[in-house]
Amino acid sequence: MENKAHAFAAGIFIVAVFALLVMLAFWLKRDSGDRQVYELSSSEGVTGLQPQANVRYKGVLVGRVTSIELDPEVTGHVLLRIAVDTGTPITRTTFASLAFQGVTGLAFIQLDDVPGAREPLLTNAQNPARIPIRPSLMSRLSDQGTHLLGQLELTTKRVN
Repeated sequence: MENKAHAFAAGIFIVAVFALLVMLAFWLKRDSGDRQVYELSSSEGVTGLQPQANVRYKGVLVGRVTSIELDPEVTGHVLLRIAVDTGTPITRTTFASLAFQGVTGLAFIQLDDVPGAREPLLTNAQNPARIPIRPSLMSRLSDQGTHLLGQLELTTKRVN
């Protein structure tokens, strides 16, 4: 009889620990706060960007990437949906770019604003507003690098 009591107590302990781990996982995964949904459409690749990647406004973490898919409206474009904290000042002049974190190569969305009108960009979950994407520093460097190599080749031919 004593062995059955120990086995029963061990079973109760295992079930309780499992239940606590499940509750801890839900607690850590919870998403508190009100968020607004926006869309971004890019003709450039989004290598290194994954769902749940950070969205930063002027360097401050304000949201997450919720989905990445091909844009059904524009052939060859990538459609990104982001969820941004409600208090973030997204305006009609706000633009996005793809940025990278240090040496890890993980990408995130960087939101920024140009000086100008401060009219808020209105959005809703059914019909999200679109924020324009500007080319990232890396894509501009690669485009300029190709151009510079062509000029360097032309220069060396002229020197010879």
